[in-house]
Amino acid sequence: MLSVQLSVPLPQALLRLRAHAYSSGRPLTDVAQDIVDRRIRLDSGGNGTPPTAVDKD
Repeated sequence: MLSVQLSVPLPQALLRLRAHAYSSGRPLTDVAQDIVDRRIRLDSGGNGTPPTAVDKD
């Protein structure tokens, strides 16, 4: 899922996942679960942000 979101190969996606978990001080599995549950989304800039709500106006 992360590889597709970031348009990067799987090894690079795993490195990004590990880096985010380390920098946030959270277990890797917790960060991975948050990504799968769409509570956070890593962007190409490297930070994890909550997904934005889509306006339906």
